[in-house]
Amino acid sequence: MANCPACGRAVALSRAHCLYCGAPLGSASAAQPAAAAEPAAPEPRARVLVLLDLSRSEPLTLAPALAVSRYDAGLLARRGGIHLVRAATAAEAEAEAERLRSLGTQPVLVPEAEVRAQPVPCLKGEREGAGLRLRSAQGSVTLAPGDVFLVVSGPIRREHQARAERRKFSTAGLDEGFRVQLHRRAPSPPLEIDALNFEVGFAPSGSVRLELESWLGAATQGARRDTGFARLPPVLGPAEPEPGGGLLSAASSLAAAARSEADERALVLDNLAQFRFYSGCLAAVERRR
Repeated sequence: MANCPACGRAVALSRAHCLYCGAPLGSASAAQPAAAAEPAAPEPRARVLVLLDLSRSEPLTLAPALAVSRYDAGLLARRGGIHLVRAATAAEAEAEAERLRSLGTQPVLVPEAEVRAQPVPCLKGEREGAGLRLRSAQGSVTLAPGDVFLVVSGPIRREHQARAERRKFSTAGLDEGFRVQLHRRAPSPPLEIDALNFEVGFAPSGSVRLELESWLGAATQGARRDTGFARLPPVLGPAEPEPGGGLLSAASSLAAAARSEADERALVLDNLAQFRFYSGCLAAVERRR
């Protein structure tokens, strides 16, 4: 068994895709020898997610709805956040939603494609009056007060995992990342800021993260702020290539100069996919309110 890097649910290593959310299992499935060809899974983006807002659910109704004990239902309700019940076709998702409603819960149906919309990475930024001007590879975006309805932030755990042929782990640690997603009221992909790869110019606080918090506090007044991702157990998957910001290029050059042969063969893992899935589900539910 292994955890899906997108939704965090436990799935069999022999599967190519997560049973619950349809995400590819990546290196988890590659670690197990292929026993037999598995039928191709339905296209994940054509699926519909059945979600529950745990903060608005009672343990007495959660227990039978999710087929868990009252104790586990109490822990889920106390943790809060968005819970993925199932990812299925539109007809299957509607049938599951009806079952959940009959047991006293209030499920929300969301297209998979909406949750997994690729964010727009922002590499630079500056304050502009009461708002923000962010720059990405696609151009600049100006955010005025009231444009953002949800701000999701959380830590990104990063570590090395040795490739199978070496069976060794790197002793060099990786800095913990910090991501912020800004969900706008207008239908558009979220804006994403990586504190390790974001230029703020002169920062009086001396910290990019503290400067970001100051900016966002002023420019997103009235927007809901969510930091619940920090309370979830991290589910790691292969890290994707980062956009080429100036800070990252300089850091990568220094790291490459000091990297050993063992590090060159190491695979970098992080829980960025888990953060994006969490943020996307939260925004989809919040938008429907």
